[in-house]
Amino acid sequence: MILSILGVVLFCYWMAWRFYAPFIERLLDVNGARPTAAVMKNDGKDFLPTKSYVLFAHHFAAIAGAGPIVGPTLAMIYGFIPALIWVVAGAILLGGVHDMVTLFISSREEGRSVADIARVYLGNGGYILIVSFLVIGLVMITATFLNLSVTALTSMYPATKVGMASPSPESIQSSLALPPDKMGLHPFDDGKGLPTVVGVRDGEPVLLARIGGIASTSVLFITFCAPLLGFLIYRMRSPAWLNYAVAAILSAASVVLGFYFPVIVSPDVWRLLMTAYVVLASAIPVWLLLMPRDFVNVQILYAGMLAVVVGLVVAAVGGKFPEIPAAPQSLAETIPLWNLESGLQYVGLLWPMLLITVSCGAISGFHCLVSSGTTARQLSNERDARQVGYMGMLLESLLAVSVILTLIIGLDWSSYQQITYGEKNPILAFALATGSLVNLAFGLPVWSGTVLGILLLEGFVVTSLDVAVRLNRYLLEEVWKFLFQKPPAIFLNIWFNTALCVLLMFTLSRSNTLPVLWQVFGSANQMMGAMALLVAAVWLRDHGRRSAFVLIPAILMFLTTLAATGISLSRNYQAGNWALVGACLVLICLAAGVAWVGGRTLIHPPRWVKKSNA
Repeated sequence: MILSILGVVLFCYWMAWRFYAPFIERLLDVNGARPTAAVMKNDGKDFLPTKSYVLFAHHFAAIAGAGPIVGPTLAMIYGFIPALIWVVAGAILLGGVHDMVTLFISSREEGRSVADIARVYLGNGGYILIVSFLVIGLVMITATFLNLSVTALTSMYPATKVGMASPSPESIQSSLALPPDKMGLHPFDDGKGLPTVVGVRDGEPVLLARIGGIASTSVLFITFCAPLLGFLIYRMRSPAWLNYAVAAILSAASVVLGFYFPVIVSPDVWRLLMTAYVVLASAIPVWLLLMPRDFVNVQILYAGMLAVVVGLVVAAVGGKFPEIPAAPQSLAETIPLWNLESGLQYVGLLWPMLLITVSCGAISGFHCLVSSGTTARQLSNERDARQVGYMGMLLESLLAVSVILTLIIGLDWSSYQQITYGEKNPILAFALATGSLVNLAFGLPVWSGTVLGILLLEGFVVTSLDVAVRLNRYLLEEVWKFLFQKPPAIFLNIWFNTALCVLLMFTLSRSNTLPVLWQVFGSANQMMGAMALLVAAVWLRDHGRRSAFVLIPAILMFLTTLAATGISLSRNYQAGNWALVGACLVLICLAAGVAWVGGRTLIHPPRWVKKSNA
């Protein structure tokens, strides 16, 4: 079954890349000889022509985030077939089109954001609606990703459940005699495997594996070393083979160091450290930290994805499932094909809630901000838009498919429900399933695969978090220029705008937990995608090109997100969560306003629309 699913999925991707992506290129009239925004406005800071393989690494690392891991993990509560169908079909027909088209249009429009393009083609009213939504949405995205990052970097789980040997009662008692840390945990070191501590759960002492400590060291090491690679790529103009070799060495070294020197701090400290990092990464030139850090980190992501896909094939052929406690022992224990009853119980109606829950694995509005933000300002050739935009989305979709298949193989149905919805920790569910898969396929300890899962997720989250804050800073800079004919100097200061974005992110991340934020985040995220597709439809129509291939997805996503946000509004009202009630009301009003303005502009183009030379 696993091999059949992989084969069908890869064939669908190949057909889309071979036939549908070139068809979109012809509709867009892509011209490789035309100078891009990165070439025309090269300033060495934000606008910077970049080699296609480096830009793809940055773009993929930035767009993937936690969505294609957390979203499909949560969506498996409906059974794996609904999630699988939406992930593949959505990426081919909606997500890939969305990413490629917004990247192309932004490059043609001098590297402007989707919101600024809307100002030209939808007028000031449309611009105000869209930019307000995007700023609010980005704050939600950054707050959600910050919470995911903190959760991943501080994850602990009973050591025996990740394949580690049970300690002797005497060693546990000896550990309990030692002074606890600020989190009430007692030190324990047997010199094997993961860093461990002893905690008390349900009145009983339990050995806990600190699976986030290794990822913590990896994140810090890569961040400190990134400027070195940035200097090689952008100042020394080093060849591709050398850049890949240095990046591979740094990424491997970061993991090895993590095993020997795991960084263990409290969630509150990590929240402050990550906040300080994104302030720095979002304000300094992209070549110095953001781009090289993404290029190093993406090597772990590539290697992890390859290991998971190969592991799926090997485990599907000859895995010894009864030897793995967390793995299903028979087909009856696997996550079912369909289970709409459990989906209805934990999440809601299949439509629209499945589409919102999967989120980034099929289509993500956040991608339009990356495409029309950092990526469009570094695109050196229009023909690279297909590779970077469309292929980047297909690779993200493959990641989501790999997550789905890993959960089928690596975690039984009851454990999946308990961890994902009982303990509300989808990150841990994926990591444990990855541990089972690695053991089944390669015979490595379960805990090593669990660490791989955490590294994958943390790598994607951090690379999306710093980009999202930079994109929010771009939007604020555009807003001040729109509001003031001569903006005060403070409003054009990079550090001021970055600090404002980070303050909003930090405050929201402290006020809500991941499960509370996720559904509102999913709705806001995909509403962005609907808005971007609508703006693209108006742009294409005004330039005499066909637009049905973006307009139909736009209508579908507007209907889906408005319905899902309405459901979230009702639930939060009944629960008395007034902050999220207000957020849902604002999102609905802004999205409905954009749909009205965009639809009216499509039907009756106003005379004031300015056509650029695009």
